[in-house]
Amino acid sequence: MDSKIAIILFSTLLPAFVVAYVLRTNGKTINFAVVGGTAIYVISIVLIFLAFYMSEVMNMRADDLVLMLPLIIGALGYFFLKGSNTGNER
Repeated sequence: MDSKIAIILFSTLLPAFVVAYVLRTNGKTINFAVVGGTAIYVISIVLIFLAFYMSEVMNMRADDLVLMLPLIIGALGYFFLKGSNTGNER
């Protein structure tokens, strides 16, 4: 496995697990927490690969975004998902 791909795949796992865990402990169902964590994982990977391809247009190194982007996406995803009434346990 290429080292860049390994860093991308493993650096996005922790924010996805944290979002799923926090959603579950805040009263969401297990299915909602798993779907939320998976969505954060997929969105983070897609945005990192997009940053690699768009780095020349943005005029910055994409390597700088690899570790920050999943944390930002995880935080935004948590704050958007925790306030919804969907997925609450009864």
